[in-house]
Amino acid sequence: MLLIDVPVGIVAGQVIADASRDAIAARDGTAVSRARAIAIIFAYLATTPVIVYFFLGWPAWEMNYFWKWVDNVQGTPELALSSFMLIAMSFFPTLAGFESGRLLVQGNRVPLLRASYTFFFLLILVIVWMTRDITFNVATTYDKYTRGEFFSFWDNPFFTYWLVLTALFWGSLAGCYVYVRKSTAV
Repeated sequence: MLLIDVPVGIVAGQVIADASRDAIAARDGTAVSRARAIAIIFAYLATTPVIVYFFLGWPAWEMNYFWKWVDNVQGTPELALSSFMLIAMSFFPTLAGFESGRLLVQGNRVPLLRASYTFFFLLILVIVWMTRDITFNVATTYDKYTRGEFFSFWDNPFFTYWLVLTALFWGSLAGCYVYVRKSTAV
């Protein structure tokens, strides 16, 4: 969902920065550049496909039913703009998360870095909870949502796909953490 895509990207970038903390602290430019590249690749391979999948299947849901225009983007220039924005919502927050994490590690503030990505993770959970009517009641269009014509998240295959993608994302981030940690340890 639109509201959680940015904090998810920040968490991913900061976790990857935490994993590369030894190289960052040692000011190993090559290893830091490699970790940054891994963060960008992670955004491309793990974050972007999730966002695009949900946007293409349930654009009104992905946009939190904020706008009606999203129901009519197929075959229009707005689809290209929307696609660019979706990709930007995965790359820029992940890169911002990595860079903010790198600066915190360089300032010898690793505990603050961990508090930051823990805060953002908790913020994601709070947003999902606060928007649970939107999150757990899915309509194919904005109009259907406003008319109350939605299906329960729990009674549709959408839940299974969401659960699988969510598990794959967080599992991939954990695997990425381990990989970066081992490859950048000094």
